Amino acid sequence: MGAHALDLETSTSSIAPSLHILTQAFYYDGSPTMSNEEFELLKEELTWEGSKVAVLSPDELRFLEASLAFQVGKPVMSDAAYDALKVTLRSADSFVTQQGPRCSLRSKRVFANARPDYLKMTALNLPAALVTLGALFAADDLTGFEITKLVELPEPWGILVVWGFVLPLVYVIASAITNVVVRDPLILSAPCPNCGAGTQSFFGDILTVAGNRSDAEVTCGGCGAKLQFDRAAREVTMLEGPPPPKVAA
Repeated sequence: MGAHALDLETSTSSIAPSLHILTQAFYYDGSPTMSNEEFELLKEELTWEGSKVAVLSPDELRFLEASLAFQVGKPVMSDAAYDALKVTLRSADSFVTQQGPRCSLRSKRVFANARPDYLKMTALNLPAALVTLGALFAADDLTGFEITKLVELPEPWGILVVWGFVLPLVYVIASAITNVVVRDPLILSAPCPNCGAGTQSFFGDILTVAGNRSDAEVTCGGCGAKLQFDRAAREVTMLEGPPPPKVAA
């Protein structure tokens, strides 16, 4: 059950005290310190203060409650169920499972959490979007600028044409082209477990060239350590430390 040791101090500043109030005192100590009305009032106050605890999903609450329950010696789920829930939340990019580089005494490895890089994944559509826009301009020219005439219609019709027809059409065609060229893409980013430098790995196939599917090995550009990204677990593990520095002759 060592895997249940969630470091609450690495979460946002309001999570640790809020979680202790909302779960430990209310659920695990066996002696609630507040009434139902006070509990709901506290949730509302935390929401207004910007705390994310009061607006967590049921799975996120289960994960945090299981972590806290283990820390106070009252585990509420098995290791297997906990690990499965953690993988589910990491796949959804939930912030409650995000932690920095750390060591695991149980698995004897140095690792860090990896997150999808949505900006770079969106940029994968850029080439197809440019091709689609070029084809649209060519079609506009061949039709005697009929598309331009539609865009220049008086308000609100011109705006409706742009937002209701042109942009959705470009998005749909660009996405379709990208999905043909790049299949099942995923870009994961993570800090190097050794030096903290940013590292990335691409998963997916490009046309007929098979790419990484479940794991990928990369070399940290900062320290030279060999790393392995795990797509399902959303983790990066250090396989080998950085090479020793060269000694001048």
